[in-house]
Amino acid sequence: MKRRKFIKTSVTATAAISALNSFAYGTSIKKTDPLFIGTPVLPEFLFEEGIAKTLDDMQEMVGINTVMTFSHDHVFNQYRKGFRPKTDEEGHEYTNTWVRTNPEYYSDKNLLFQDPSAKYAGRDVLDELWAEAEPRNMKVYARILEPYVITGAIPGFEEFAEVDANGEKGKNVCFNHPGYMAYWDSVISDLFHTHPWLQGFKFGQERGGPILSSMGKNNPGTCFCEHCQKLAQKRNINIDRARKGLIEIQEFGNRINAGEKPVDGNFVTFLRILTQNADVLLWEQFWMDSREEQRKRIYKQIKQFNEKIQIGWHIDHGMTWDLITRATWDYSKMGAYSDWLSVALYFDSMGRRSLGHYERNYQKILFGDADEKYSYPMYLSMLGFDPETEPPLEQHRKHDTSFSSDYVYRECQRVVKNVNGAAKVQARPGFDMPGYDCNVTPAQVYDAVIKALDAGVDGLWCGREWDEISHENAQSFGDAIKDWMKRK
Repeated sequence: MKRRKFIKTSVTATAAISALNSFAYGTSIKKTDPLFIGTPVLPEFLFEEGIAKTLDDMQEMVGINTVMTFSHDHVFNQYRKGFRPKTDEEGHEYTNTWVRTNPEYYSDKNLLFQDPSAKYAGRDVLDELWAEAEPRNMKVYARILEPYVITGAIPGFEEFAEVDANGEKGKNVCFNHPGYMAYWDSVISDLFHTHPWLQGFKFGQERGGPILSSMGKNNPGTCFCEHCQKLAQKRNINIDRARKGLIEIQEFGNRINAGEKPVDGNFVTFLRILTQNADVLLWEQFWMDSREEQRKRIYKQIKQFNEKIQIGWHIDHGMTWDLITRATWDYSKMGAYSDWLSVALYFDSMGRRSLGHYERNYQKILFGDADEKYSYPMYLSMLGFDPETEPPLEQHRKHDTSFSSDYVYRECQRVVKNVNGAAKVQARPGFDMPGYDCNVTPAQVYDAVIKALDAGVDGLWCGREWDEISHENAQSFGDAIKDWMKRK
């Protein structure tokens, strides 16, 4: 696995950076709280680079006081050919389970499967990380991203498959399947009973709702299994109208992608489908509520184990670039089951990622009545970003182009205002991501950090992953925090 290597250098401001961990200040943060400065890091990087050296680099360059790594990373299989696990540079497959497990917490022992021949199987990254982090006064958080695609990495997941509007089984698992709920109950119980010293946990989900997953796709939206239908009936949702509407949305998108132009225009035709099948909107909210119920169950379960554990959620880029997702996923309601929110602000990849989303769903379909020179600025404006500040559409198409620090500021401010103190908001400005050639500079990183802090966030995560970022940009991240603190 290719990674940027951190260069161990002498950092003259080490003492000043370390002082950030005890410096108290106030914007939206309580005056007694230190500034949260965390970073996510992959387990294999910790093992291969050395945990002690990595933690020293984190503290010296940025002043990191919280480090977070995966306990389970089955999610990566769904992004790889043949659903295989990640491999090292010699092609050896890594384990998907990076911690020791206790079979007593699993009623179905198949869900515990771990290939004993996989690299690092049998070791516990959290235990080894904690042994080095505690004497450095660093907190340790565990982290899981939901492996929602049925890949074979977790035996038995095929039994939890969603059912689409045509009655066909899908490739994703259903939030409301009792077996899927029981799986997460087992994982969480095992993780925290086996690692009672854990100080925090983050869970993430990265899948969108049924309307967009239907639009111009091969299969209409989900999930219409018996478990979802029972819950939907309790909410007085007309299941047949919801099913019919999603099928019509699928056909609507397919016709437009095939070159057909609706007589009354794209947007009016889309609205007509919704008005004639109004339960589609109820179904979209029901799907999102089912997703959030998963978080609520995890929150309650961990708090019953130890109420001091800080529980947070990965807020993926869908909340940044999709209008329908924003309508059904309300920040203002998340405080009741959140201690903190990790808000993805990958400003370097935002250009290409949002471009693809705009072209697939808005430029071609929903906003297809207007020329893109009008619809793209409107799209940005509706998201709350300044079309005059962000790069134009043509620039994104020619070359990977990052979004500005103004994007970081506006999105952070939107989250802070919506959450309104009910949970901590921790910005996660992502940069130096593999596969993008934006060449983000230290100056851009510096500006993004300053803007996030000016917007009132309670803390920062350094980068998308620690092993991705360059030494220069990591240093600039730390410099921005120091300078902002001095200014305050």
